[in-house]
Amino acid sequence: MEQLILFFQNYGAVGLFFISFTESFISPIVTDLILIPMALSIPEKAIYYSVIATVGSVLGGIIGYFIGNRLGLPVLQKYAPAKHVETIHNWLEKYGGWAIFVAAMAPIPHKFISISAGVFRVNMFVFLIASVLGRGKRFLVEGILIFYYGPRAIELIKTYSNIFIIGFIAIVIIGVIAIMVMKKKPVRGLS
Repeated sequence: MEQLILFFQNYGAVGLFFISFTESFISPIVTDLILIPMALSIPEKAIYYSVIATVGSVLGGIIGYFIGNRLGLPVLQKYAPAKHVETIHNWLEKYGGWAIFVAAMAPIPHKFISISAGVFRVNMFVFLIASVLGRGKRFLVEGILIFYYGPRAIELIKTYSNIFIIGFIAIVIIGVIAIMVMKKKPVRGLS
């Protein structure tokens, strides 16, 4: 795996785009494994590399969406354990774009998100907006931190990334519950 990562790093921005594109529907290599070392090697280009990773990931996500939409549940079951498929379905049904947005920021391969969105027929426009915002946040925060802090950014990314994701998920859940209460709809499991 390490030799494969080095191979794509040698191709610079093109290799980064290829990995971020394919990671959204087939590749086992997470984009960060190429983005972060490339950005650290030339911090002045860290934001540029982050934009390339975001664009590649979102475009590849479209392919993943259509794969899931066309091939359905059997293809998702090849990538995700059966015990998680129902959870994924419930999250997408309940939270839609918010679930995609939060998952797009998480350190999981984007193929799970894009294929799931296609399988469960999430609105394409919602999928694209949530993917652009989620993947953009994920990669651009890394790029901006590396641009300004160089190698010290790695410590910041490790420390604050998990805290931010957990906090953001909590805020989204509280927001959804508040909206449902304001609409006077009972929240499943809480009434």
